Amino acid sequence: MKHNTPDWYHRLKEKYPIVSDAEWALLDKMTKVKTIKKGDSFLRYGKIARYAAFVVSGQFAFTIIDDEGNEKIIRFGFADDFLANCESYYRMAASAVAITALEDAVIRRINIKQLQPLYDLHMSLSAVNLQIYQELAEQTFEHQYILSLKSPVKRYQFLLKHRPAIIKKISLTNIARYLYVSREALSRARLLLLNKGQRFCD
Repeated sequence: MKHNTPDWYHRLKEKYPIVSDAEWALLDKMTKVKTIKKGDSFLRYGKIARYAAFVVSGQFAFTIIDDEGNEKIIRFGFADDFLANCESYYRMAASAVAITALEDAVIRRINIKQLQPLYDLHMSLSAVNLQIYQELAEQTFEHQYILSLKSPVKRYQFLLKHRPAIIKKISLTNIARYLYVSREALSRARLLLLNKGQRFCD
């Protein structure tokens, strides 16, 4: 099978050049290939997170349930991204976040308990762990900033300028769930920007 070979981390080597070939080979041995069908979960609500994963291919949504029972998206995961809910793992608490495949996906999954000792033995992996935390924090801050924008037009316009990959890869329905607006409001915003000559793809 194609994804059983070390080529799954070739792009990650560019993203995290501090990790040596030997360390990638170690992770290759420790991770398992898993296929997740569209609509299936990597992590379900109420479950304790025990696994993390690198996305080889496919798309994922990190979702929460608001006070009114509506499911909203707080983050997306694409190829080469990291899937995890470390808060749930460290607290051994039920996850308030679900991670679900938006399309058929392939991941390299690892037990977080097995991953932890590597940080003391391999400083480069510890540095990557910190970098991932920083990336997640930046994504959280950015999402909060987007939600602070007062209109669907401004929220969608922000994605057009700063996150065109989301516009290109994600359905309008799921973008609406990420922007916390209705699909109808987002469609109107999109049409308004289109009529003003706003380009959707560069």
